[in-house]
Amino acid sequence: MLKRIEPLDTSDISKGVSESAKDSMKQTISTMLGLLPSDQFSVSVRVSKVPLHHLLASSIITGYTLWNAEYRISLMRNFELSMDSSESRKFEEGSEAYGLDREERESEGANACNDLGINNFEQLTSSSLKDLSPEALRYIQQLETELSSAQKELDAQRQDSVQMESSKGNNNNLLEYLRSLESSMVSELSQPNSVEVKEVIHELVQNTIHRFFKDSPISKSIETPTIASIKNHQVGDSEGFEMITTSRDSLAKLLFWCMLLGHHLRGLENRLHLSCVVGLL
Repeated sequence: MLKRIEPLDTSDISKGVSESAKDSMKQTISTMLGLLPSDQFSVSVRVSKVPLHHLLASSIITGYTLWNAEYRISLMRNFELSMDSSESRKFEEGSEAYGLDREERESEGANACNDLGINNFEQLTSSSLKDLSPEALRYIQQLETELSSAQKELDAQRQDSVQMESSKGNNNNLLEYLRSLESSMVSELSQPNSVEVKEVIHELVQNTIHRFFKDSPISKSIETPTIASIKNHQVGDSEGFEMITTSRDSLAKLLFWCMLLGHHLRGLENRLHLSCVVGLL
């Protein structure tokens, strides 16, 4: 399936990739290759096969890692929502155990406050609370907890909004999350789950490099105008090795494609794993 994807063709592998992940990829590439405007500067890059192999493999792993990071963030958010929902259900069940439904609790709490001449909970004092019934006290405590939970959720939503606005500039919440992790955790997120995946990555890189270095119609149709030369160079007494000279923008497109490919690869791997699990049920 992956072998049928043509180099630089992002029509299929970009589907389902979040804007945050794409932005993370672009920022990573900009950090690697620089931010000089292409309309004012012409930047060329000359590489040999071995360094290019490492660079492309690293780019695929970057996309692979971003998928894992997004998935981990999603699980953490779902867990937090589940905890909040569970806590809310506990209070509901506790109140029902005392024979009070929501409307009765609201009516009783409002009547208790009106009887005491209280317009808001901030006016409650220890002297006024001790005159309330146990049910009213429990209801007040529940309201305070629900208010605190709602405030936390509101603060979290505001923080997400701020992060989304920031990500439009120089910051990116996905990259910031990865930077906040310990190096061991980042290494774990970037580690392929099987030897087969490592072999697939190696084969994909080999095929891509072969197409770019081989003087064939395929390589010509991809980047003929930007490839300046393919030469044999001598370094000291070492054997000659092929070099390719291309523009920075062409290399950036290739790296972006590799990152999308890595992201797509991890998604396929996850779907395959889930299908195997479902098949065992």
